[in-house]
Amino acid sequence: MYKKISNQKRLSHEVANQIKTLIRNEKLKPGDKLPNEMELTKLFGVSRSTVREAVKSLISQNIIEIIRGRGTFVSQNPGISSDPLGLDFVLDEDLHLSLIEVRLIIEPAVARLAAERGTPLDIERIGRFIHEMEDIVGRHEVGIGTELEFHRSIAEATENPVIMRIIPVIMDAIVKTYSDAPRTSDEHRQALLEHIKIYEGIKERDPEKAFQAMRRHIENSYQRTISKRVKTKQK
Repeated sequence: MYKKISNQKRLSHEVANQIKTLIRNEKLKPGDKLPNEMELTKLFGVSRSTVREAVKSLISQNIIEIIRGRGTFVSQNPGISSDPLGLDFVLDEDLHLSLIEVRLIIEPAVARLAAERGTPLDIERIGRFIHEMEDIVGRHEVGIGTELEFHRSIAEATENPVIMRIIPVIMDAIVKTYSDAPRTSDEHRQALLEHIKIYEGIKERDPEKAFQAMRRHIENSYQRTISKRVKTKQK
């Protein structure tokens, strides 16, 4: 199935491409184990040093990862780095507001598509995160982990592979917004009500209701962030 490589030019690059092909052809999922170094050497007819160089290249691209003592595995988000847009190097004090603006462009349409395409299992999963958020608010706690999963599950419900790969960028926007302007318990309760409206639109298979609910939620998030910024500058 996989050709043995005899051309020495950019040999490790070719091996890296062959490993990508192996992942695709075998339909390996995140967390699935790859053949070991010796097996790859025999499979492609190259030296162990060439395989090592290819593996290093794929690790740098976040396609695979090595777990010491266990082996080599497909990464959780193959091909997507932890900072795909290079946001860590954007020196702009308004970055958090820019991120919310991007969410405002993307996420309402994602919610609309989820209402149109989400399976019963998708909707059930989104609902579970609503219940978890209700428990958190009921305990007067403040946390963002479940909210991240809520937004992730909506994107996954679109069944659109490109949207699913944009998820990490959206998650990064939420995290940066939250760390810059963490919510109070009351604000967390208000956000829960906004999330419930989004869920209702998706559950009712009402694309426009889901769209508008997500739009209002993100607009409110923008206003909450602006308000906190003004208060911080006044201190």
